[in-house]
Amino acid sequence: MRDGVRVPSCDLRTYLHRRGYWKHESGILLPPNVSRGNPAAVRNLDFRNGDVIFVVGYPKSGSLLLKYLTRHILYHDRPPFIERLDQMTGEKGRLCCLEFSSPETGEPRHAEIASALKKNIPLVFSTYLRQNMAPPRIVESQYKTIFIVRNPKDVCMTQLKSLLPDKDLQKRTDVGKYIQQFLDGDVPYGSWFEHTLSWWKYRNNDKVLLLKYEDMCRDLRGTIKKISSFLGIELSQGDYEVITRKIQRKVDPEDGVHPDDEKLEEFWEAFNDGGHIGEWKEYFTQRQSDDFDVVFRSRFVGTGLESFIPMP
Repeated sequence: MRDGVRVPSCDLRTYLHRRGYWKHESGILLPPNVSRGNPAAVRNLDFRNGDVIFVVGYPKSGSLLLKYLTRHILYHDRPPFIERLDQMTGEKGRLCCLEFSSPETGEPRHAEIASALKKNIPLVFSTYLRQNMAPPRIVESQYKTIFIVRNPKDVCMTQLKSLLPDKDLQKRTDVGKYIQQFLDGDVPYGSWFEHTLSWWKYRNNDKVLLLKYEDMCRDLRGTIKKISSFLGIELSQGDYEVITRKIQRKVDPEDGVHPDDEKLEEFWEAFNDGGHIGEWKEYFTQRQSDDFDVVFRSRFVGTGLESFIPMP
């Protein structure tokens, strides 16, 4: 763990405000690529006539890469179809979330999504929103949802590095102050604890698959098997190899031609903004780690999450 070296402070709240982050009426801070009309537009989307799979998770938990993996499992027999789907839903080749604005117009994409839903083809959508801000039918209908969870200490530090890509700003940021902001929910998308609990309560629903980021990093093949079984899709040995190679090429085009299980973890971590499992130990002091554990246990006691996400 780090020694807690003092550096000139960078005020993160001011920095994010200047970059266009804004407070939703719920009090949650949202990024600039979520325009002010998006949350309401997303919540009012009608998925009743669509064949839809949802991928949900707190930012920096691996949900966008999980979405990429899920789509390649779903369309394993027709990979060119994925690019057409991006055009239909307004994602334009990006791994967008439901609440993200159009990268071209900055407007909500609900009209494009609604149009795609009418085509009666299977679609995969992701969201960072907590359950009460997401479309209500996600877990209250026949649709399948994949929920991914990651050690919150790693989420905390990966999020900080993502918010402050400039290494000089990272050095000038008071890590202890940011950890407290994370614990208080004063970060983009709000409280990790409240977000996780909002989806966790549906864990016993047979339409919900719960995954851990750490397990997914260490056992990609096992993750593919879990997802394909959950979706009722039969994959051949060749399909597993092809999907694995596609995932690795997505992360490292030069080194992803042949699967290498020993390198899987670093492939996934590279895609997820450079964060690696246990990276929090390079930033937290022992006191900060202990204080974090106290909050974690107090928030999750009796929920089952305290044993599902063991805190080292």
